[in-house]
Amino acid sequence: MKTLTCSLRFLRTLLLAMAGIALIAAPLIAQTSNASIVGTAKDSTGAVIPGTTVTLTNLGTAAKQTTATDGNGNYRFMNIPPANYRLDFELSGFKRLTREPVVVQVESIVRIDGALEIGNISETVEVTSDTPLLQTESATLSHVVESTTVQEMPINGAT
Repeated sequence: MKTLTCSLRFLRTLLLAMAGIALIAAPLIAQTSNASIVGTAKDSTGAVIPGTTVTLTNLGTAAKQTTATDGNGNYRFMNIPPANYRLDFELSGFKRLTREPVVVQVESIVRIDGALEIGNISETVEVTSDTPLLQTESATLSHVVESTTVQEMPINGAT
């Protein structure tokens, strides 16, 4: 009888410890530093272009991901690490469109729409511009702080 009581007490303690760990770990799982790039491929008249091949290239690692626009001309690259990227839009009958650099920061949703021009795919339209600061895909307000700024911040109570 004594060993049964000890075993039940041990089991109860073990279950409480596991429940505590699960409660502490749950919020940590939700934290991520990844971001997304979304957009729509359109022609010069503003009509959406389904089936456009969109290639995302990480400028730091040369890693590539490819997707095709859906029936509404939309594409998305989800859970990508913050970095500088290049986007290439290609479809037969249209000039290749290249957007570079696309700056992706922590937990951001960057919208880059591609306006393709009629022409040969061997012709390339290269757009070099800044990534839009206004993110219309999310109501989240955020700001990336450079590491040097953090290191130079005064510590409260330090002399």
